[in-house]
Amino acid sequence: MKKPLASSFLQLLFYMRPFRRIYISATLYSFLNKLFDLMPEILLGIAVNTVVARDESWLANLGFHDLKVQLVLLALMTMVAYGLESLFEYLFSIRWWSLAQLVQHNFRMQAFEHVQKSTITSFSKQKTGNLLAILNDDINQLERFLEEGIDKIIEVIGTTIFVGSIFFFLAPQIALFVIIPIPIIIYATFKFQKKISPYYLNVREKAGFVSAFLSNSLLGLLTTKSLVAEQLEKKKLEKASNDYKEANFNAIRWGALLVPVIRFVILSGMLVTLIYGGKLTIDQKLDVGVYSILIFLTQRLLWPFTEVADIMINFQRVMASTQRLLSIFNLATEASPDNMVTLQGKITFSDVSFSYQNQSPILRNLSFVIQPGHRVAFVGATGAGKSTLLHLLLGFYFPTAGQILFDDKEIRDISLSSLREQLGFVSQDPYLFEGTIAENIGYGYSEATPEQIIEAAKNAAAHDFIMQLPEGYDTLVGERGQNLSGGQKQRLAIARAIIRDPAILILDEATSSVDNATELAIQKSLSKIGQERTMILIAHRLSMVKQADVIFVLKKGAIVEQGTHEELIIQDRVYANLWKLQNGESLTHPELIME
Repeated sequence: MKKPLASSFLQLLFYMRPFRRIYISATLYSFLNKLFDLMPEILLGIAVNTVVARDESWLANLGFHDLKVQLVLLALMTMVAYGLESLFEYLFSIRWWSLAQLVQHNFRMQAFEHVQKSTITSFSKQKTGNLLAILNDDINQLERFLEEGIDKIIEVIGTTIFVGSIFFFLAPQIALFVIIPIPIIIYATFKFQKKISPYYLNVREKAGFVSAFLSNSLLGLLTTKSLVAEQLEKKKLEKASNDYKEANFNAIRWGALLVPVIRFVILSGMLVTLIYGGKLTIDQKLDVGVYSILIFLTQRLLWPFTEVADIMINFQRVMASTQRLLSIFNLATEASPDNMVTLQGKITFSDVSFSYQNQSPILRNLSFVIQPGHRVAFVGATGAGKSTLLHLLLGFYFPTAGQILFDDKEIRDISLSSLREQLGFVSQDPYLFEGTIAENIGYGYSEATPEQIIEAAKNAAAHDFIMQLPEGYDTLVGERGQNLSGGQKQRLAIARAIIRDPAILILDEATSSVDNATELAIQKSLSKIGQERTMILIAHRLSMVKQADVIFVLKKGAIVEQGTHEELIIQDRVYANLWKLQNGESLTHPELIME
């Protein structure tokens, strides 16, 4: 549901409260700038009065009878007015620009931090490209508004107050006719605002769709090329871009209607001053100097309202961006106690079940105990629930029924950050960050020394290939590790997981991208680093799990077998048939793995 503009603006002010001294002083400087910006027109009227009335001019009434002195005095006052106007323009520019930079930085950091703290459930509902558009484009819209747009609003408000007050003071009989167009303009503006607000929110959403598509498409460029699907991607982009273009056209079409209406209303106010004020001057009911001031100020009063359409459009745009930005803060975040724990490596699943958002259960009544220092493996067909089990272990999700305990402490009662610091996790699709190999191995562990990085690489069977690279550990891996092979990335991910000496090491298909020789080297390394450490293996290649203390066989979210490799082979059921399948032997019970 779309929030009212006032609500979005008040929320924006709430998030800007740490900088209220800056925006209050900036507002003051802007108002003072507008005040002194009007002084030249007033001084011109006084000059006309001085030349026409001479000895009876306003300045003469103040004691300055010499005409030359009056003109010099007017020149000095004009110089002071211009000087103060320029000074306050400099001051408000510095203030608004400073505020824009502080707010965009603060907003971006807070929003990014909130996304990082969000639950996997809430994050998975978002499109990455759309989040990128919010964190980049929408925040930039806010930055530009604070740099330039907000001063335009103050100009309209300040000019209306200052000039309106002068009109009522000098010629109240004219002021009423000149002021009448202003509420008409404001009314028309707000009527149009209600009409075009949804259009500009739609524009920002369509921009997010374009960003999301580009992000996904560029990440999948190799797949696109391999399938010769460039034209398909081009058509998809064309549709998303056309939707964005049409959304903009719809918004602009309504916004453009406002300008002619405002210009016509402004013209009526100017004509009233020109004709009625002139008549009063001819009838000597209005001083010629006052008439001059009113003529000059009428345009200054009403003409800024020609920009109300642009101001309102920009305001609509930035409020639409603000709504999208504030929506990030509605993402549910992870919550856990602050108590730190030191894990010994024991893990207990007690009648654990899990389902995603009231869907069919992925895991069903799992109960098992993993003893400290044991090597445990989970195997099963795709979709059996292995990855979901790991997500529960990492605290990405909590069980919908049952309990998960680490050393007899329920996972909900443990600090998630403390838990994850003691878990070494290697996914089947390792993610490397742009930077050097050394930086990736030590990522998230600022205390890592060069010696520890090298030792971790050796334990992950990565040191040899690293030393063959031109820059060794200083070699840049490229975006997402594109300069390395799949096996090399996997070994670096293992090194990154073990450098912190975790109490529990979790490997999800950690050797899926390596050759047999490298797998053998990693197995030897794991045998070494797995000593006195709990190790959990997820593997399709059963050669990785032969040495496990216990193997759990998952099928449709339930444990159907458990035991050592030898015990499960003797049972000749699911595991044994999976083993035979991988070794090219005849299956005795193929139906067990085909269900």
